[in-house]
Amino acid sequence: MQTIKLQVEDSLYNDIVDKGINIQEEFKLLLHRLIYTKEYRIADDINKSMEDIKQGKSRPISELLSEV
Repeated sequence: MQTIKLQVEDSLYNDIVDKGINIQEEFKLLLHRLIYTKEYRIADDINKSMEDIKQGKSRPISELLSEV
């Protein structure tokens, strides 16, 4: 397991404590959402690219390979 250090202003920290927020659990949830969002965007881009290929909207493979 890795450790992440987070510095927050005293007033924000006091609000977190006063409201009884489990910052570690909330941070884990936030990280999971960020990862899922990123994965979803990548998958969506792949799907759009596949649709473009099916519809003939992509560049010919010979043109793509010549750039490599």
